[in-house]
Amino acid sequence: MKINPAKFIDNLKRDKARGNLAPHQIILLIALSNIYSISKSDTTEINVLNIEFQQVWKQHKNVFVSKNNTIGLPLKAFVNREYLQLTTSDVINDYRNNLELQSKIESIKMDRILTRLFHDSDIKEYLISRIVR
Repeated sequence: MKINPAKFIDNLKRDKARGNLAPHQIILLIALSNIYSISKSDTTEINVLNIEFQQVWKQHKNVFVSKNNTIGLPLKAFVNREYLQLTTSDVINDYRNNLELQSKIESIKMDRILTRLFHDSDIKEYLISRIVR
């Protein structure tokens, strides 16, 4: 079954605390999509994901205001929504602490809803168009 990208993005709970829509969850989706399109695997590691997240952030940082390029809170949001499942060595106390994430997350598995979303050939362009809206 095909996923409606607009509906999926509209259902994300994206922070707007500082007056602008936070780009973090969309950046995370683009990073996950890039990893999935290369590896064809629904599993990745935190270091791979964080490197890809930082690269996508750098590529698009001119279209949004936020300077906070940490992966922790969007990662937690996706775990809470069950879009991602983490295999961990211990309980993660602070998702804002990259060192804690790197030391405790053994693997990250994408839910089927994400992999189905990533099968759309135009998904990357669509996600880029939704970074700030």
